[in-house]
Amino acid sequence: MQFLNFKTLAALFAAMLLLGGCAKDLGVSKKEEVQIPKWYINAPSNNQIYLYGTGEGSNLEEAKTMALNNMSSRLVVSVGSTLKKKTTTTTSSNGLSTYSKDISQDVKIDVEKIRFTNAKVEKSSVLGNSFFVLMKVNRNDLLNEKQKEFTVLDKRLSDKFAQLDSKPILEKIYHLKQMYPDTIKAKKLSFVLYAISNEFNYAPYFAKYDSYIDKINYLKDKLTIKVSTNDKYKFFADELIELLNINGYKITKDQANVEIKINNKIRYSTARGWKIAKVSTTISIVSNEKIIANKTINTIGRSSSSNENALASAALYFKKELQKRGLDEILFNK
Repeated sequence: MQFLNFKTLAALFAAMLLLGGCAKDLGVSKKEEVQIPKWYINAPSNNQIYLYGTGEGSNLEEAKTMALNNMSSRLVVSVGSTLKKKTTTTTSSNGLSTYSKDISQDVKIDVEKIRFTNAKVEKSSVLGNSFFVLMKVNRNDLLNEKQKEFTVLDKRLSDKFAQLDSKPILEKIYHLKQMYPDTIKAKKLSFVLYAISNEFNYAPYFAKYDSYIDKINYLKDKLTIKVSTNDKYKFFADELIELLNINGYKITKDQANVEIKINNKIRYSTARGWKIAKVSTTISIVSNEKIIANKTINTIGRSSSSNENALASAALYFKKELQKRGLDEILFNK
């Protein structure tokens, strides 16, 4: 019986080896059947006419989405290397690079968000449960599409800037700050156009948009502000002056372009041994003898010793409110 068991075990072992070999052969054959296409592994490089991207997914739409993402990624690499080259080789008159200002990282993000509406499937294969796709986009078609968007934005900015000539300095600063997000957007988009087609000359646009941005600080240097108050202690005025200085505005006691009038209505009271100061502060911004902004801030302070200290305590809350709201809200009535 033991001899028979041994023979049986040997036969079973031999059968298992045979089946294992067959399974291995079948595995190799199956692997050969689903070999990834060479056009996918060695995708064409971007050229002057087309941008390319490859993608794999569980269905055709997913594969196409991945291919467009890959197309964006490849363009981002191109943008990154070009930005680095321009940053290291081109400088402004003061020795600082004009190409790294507000731009380098954000341009890459903008490129990643490009919608390739004119993309076409060049090649596709279904292998097992996977879809493989090679897609391409005509550079010139993409350039024309993005240039239409850019042209509208650039014209809007140019028109707004041209309207600033007749405005007082503080209002010019306000409108330039309002333009700032679109200025940066246009600046980035001009470089995206260059990334799509190196024939697009972004340099004059960079210079124009940088002049819009630099104009803000230039006007701040020309602007002088006088702060007046009806509060003999000047606690609230001092807090506002500090915030103005931090933001690069010059304060003067003499003739000024702009006057900020602080009017405090103070009510003192006593409660449970505390001196209470309730203050309603109206801040009026006067330019060319005209009030262009008004803001009211209510605060309360207390002290165990005096009304003056209670008022100083209220001024600390006033400072927190200024920081919370931001100087632009105070100056420009945002």
